[in-house]
Amino acid sequence: MTRGIVTEQQSKALNDMLADLEVQTEANAVYLTDQGGNILACASSAGDDTIQTVAALAAGSFAATRQLASMIGEPSFTSVFHKGERANIYIQCLDEDYLLLVIFGRAATLGLVKLYTDNTCRELLPIFRQMREQGMQSGGVNGKFEFSDDSKAFTRNA
Repeated sequence: MTRGIVTEQQSKALNDMLADLEVQTEANAVYLTDQGGNILACASSAGDDTIQTVAALAAGSFAATRQLASMIGEPSFTSVFHKGERANIYIQCLDEDYLLLVIFGRAATLGLVKLYTDNTCRELLPIFRQMREQGMQSGGVNGKFEFSDDSKAFTRNA
């Protein structure tokens, strides 16, 4: 995959969309990560210092689910749901390279979480296309996302 470059405007749009999804789903937190669990954007009502660990573990869980799909002859699974007594996690894959994690409590229903998450994923796709195009124009390569000090843009570098 080509490096993705996220401008300040795109970063704000990503965060705004996640904040809207958090409200719509009555979620405790919503994270947008790459397949490695690197957080690209988030919305959280709780000031949790474990978000990076949660994101990395969720990415690992999704990777294991992809392998399970392969083993049963399924090209891939697009989502994973973990149900708990007090909290649930819904993970939706989008654009092959990104994961959207929604952590929600018992007050929210899975059906509405899926509906609003699907809608948000459709809204995110044009931004991902722009990021990919910007990355191709700059001659990018695979790697992780990090902030670029000189351009004040969020970039995915080798």
